[in-house]
Amino acid sequence: MRPQETSAPRVVGVARITSYLRTILTGDKWLRNIGVRGEISNFSTHKSGNVYFDLKDADALLSCVVWSDRARDLPALENGRQVIAYGEIGAFTKASKYQLIAYRVELEGVGRLHEMFERLKRKLDGEGAFAGERKRAIPRYPFRIALVSSTGAAGAGDFLKILRERAPHVHVEFVETAVQGVAAALEIVRGINRAARLDGVDCIVVARGGGSYEDLFAFNTEEVARAILRAPIPVISAIGHESDVTIADLVADRRAETPSAAAHLVAPWTRAELLKALEARTVRLERLARRAIGAHAQQLDRAVEMLEGRLGEARRRRSGALASLEKRLGRFDPRLQLAEREKKIELARVRLTHALERRLRRASERLALLRSELRGKDPEAILQQGYAIVRHDGRAVRDVAAVPDGATVSAQLARGTLVARVERKEADGEQVG
Repeated sequence: MRPQETSAPRVVGVARITSYLRTILTGDKWLRNIGVRGEISNFSTHKSGNVYFDLKDADALLSCVVWSDRARDLPALENGRQVIAYGEIGAFTKASKYQLIAYRVELEGVGRLHEMFERLKRKLDGEGAFAGERKRAIPRYPFRIALVSSTGAAGAGDFLKILRERAPHVHVEFVETAVQGVAAALEIVRGINRAARLDGVDCIVVARGGGSYEDLFAFNTEEVARAILRAPIPVISAIGHESDVTIADLVADRRAETPSAAAHLVAPWTRAELLKALEARTVRLERLARRAIGAHAQQLDRAVEMLEGRLGEARRRRSGALASLEKRLGRFDPRLQLAEREKKIELARVRLTHALERRLRRASERLALLRSELRGKDPEAILQQGYAIVRHDGRAVRDVAAVPDGATVSAQLARGTLVARVERKEADGEQVG
């Protein structure tokens, strides 16, 4: 039975009802900014640049659109990807359907992590971090290595077991770190930095056993990549299984497919193989040394013979030269030259003695003459002859005009002094004054 109709239904046009429904949808605040999780299907890109796809789960399907001005910021999308699309619910009235008008789409789970992986990979590749010429050679015979891993990791156990079997002489510095979890990336960075500061370490091995893509993602972070690139010594990356390739593998100086492979890489020869190779090389070196010594001994014998011959000839030439020099030297006997020089010196001494005597005699005669002249000019001698020295006020008087009348003067004689007063002055027989 149909329900009883109490009133006549309201009749409206299609546009009216679709407009009304759109108003209801756009007026709901909860639908204006919402994130919807689902799997992409029916993905397509219109020539206008708009992107269309459906989001579905097990029970429903939702149409989605991303306008062209937002589409260029989308990650790599494809059918089957799990995503979260953020936007608002709107109505497409011409098709009588509602849809999610998305402004952002994020990859979820592995898909999101893969997008982060690809973005970082492109960045580091653009910087040349993966270039072969940047990578350093692993030491051929390392004696001390640093293992950055977790003591509970199966990969670390495999590495240590194989390394002890193959090369027990290699010392391992174990640097404990988490290799999985939220804070694992930061701990791995700190572990690599600690390993790089250890003294005498030849190389660093960063190891972890297998796991899911999410479990290994700590090794796909930029922080871990930068720590490996900064390390001052070569780094070997041994993460997961052969099919697992991480960012750490790409930037490391050498990638090992597994931690066990890393042990073979660090110790490519067993201890027994090394000892056998060393013994073989020792034998070869001894054989080469004996051969070289024999060859050099023959060369030395020939050289000695040639040297002896040259020395004998040189000795003969020098003996002849010495005899010639002795003859020439006889003409220049120092004893003869010394006697001749003594004669010349004696003759020079005699001549010099006569010359000095003549000069001394002339000097004595000249001195006697000067002494006689000086004696005639001696004031004392002049006074002895009856002359006197007249002084006035302590000065010798040479002119009568210099002494006033009545002045007192002194006259020094040969014996004694006369004191007199001037009564009269005469100059050349004429009276003065």
